[in-house]
Amino acid sequence: MSKKILVIEDDIDFQNIYQLYFQGESFQVLTAVNGKEAIAVLEKETPDLIILDLIMPVMDGEEFYAWLRGQKKWRDIPVIVASVNEKIPQSMTDLGGIAENLKKPFLIDTLIEKVRANLK
Repeated sequence: MSKKILVIEDDIDFQNIYQLYFQGESFQVLTAVNGKEAIAVLEKETPDLIILDLIMPVMDGEEFYAWLRGQKKWRDIPVIVASVNEKIPQSMTDLGGIAENLKKPFLIDTLIEKVRANLK
């Protein structure tokens, strides 16, 4: 059974790239364009890993992460932050549990390697 990855990313081009490469690696890809939409996805399916952008409309990555870590059912899902921000906000660091932080742009092979490492 393939692992599920939830990609929370408002840039449709990035979403499409992630989807193309992850499906090629036999992962099932779920997508959301902001944190609010991601919550709706989580209410239907539980991913094995989340890739999270920080800068998004409606509910940004920082707000979503705070919400996620407050949910017993989903708080232990590994999260890879993939954003143009070089540093993760202190409020997120204080909550702990961020598996990786990749600054855009990065090589897709680097992301796939980090995903595989965090799904073991």
